[in-house]
Amino acid sequence: MNVITHALLPVLLVAPMLPRITPRAYYASGGIVAIAGVLPDLLTPHLSLAARYSSWSHTVLAWAGFNVFLAVLGLTLHRHRLPRVLLFASLAYALHLLGDAFSGGIAWLYPVSTAVIGCRLIPYPYWFFIDAVLLFVALIVFWWLPPTPGKVATPTMENLKL
Repeated sequence: MNVITHALLPVLLVAPMLPRITPRAYYASGGIVAIAGVLPDLLTPHLSLAARYSSWSHTVLAWAGFNVFLAVLGLTLHRHRLPRVLLFASLAYALHLLGDAFSGGIAWLYPVSTAVIGCRLIPYPYWFFIDAVLLFVALIVFWWLPPTPGKVATPTMENLKL
């Protein structure tokens, strides 16, 4: 799957549960989740399916390591609602692995095992259509979903600014 899908799918799933203390906290939390969703591709970029099979960041071991990092971060920074955002970041990383598993498979235990687990349930020609739909839905969700409680958002471009 494409980077846009890996970033937007987890953000759209958790958007109603993101902290809405301030617009900045709302959009920053969404940004953290989006970055976590594309993190496997940022850590080891790949252009082919074969390169994904030898990517250490597309493994359950890397996800476990990311969870350890998030746990240490959560214990170090005791900010309001941060643990929930870190849980969403872990979910975003896992959704990336799951999405890649359904779009060609990944070597879940690489370098311990090179066995590829997954299938090609989502063919390549559909990837760009999925990106377009997710971009459209994200625009609607973040345009009309108010970033602060009690504030009614109006459909203007000002809603997209921090």
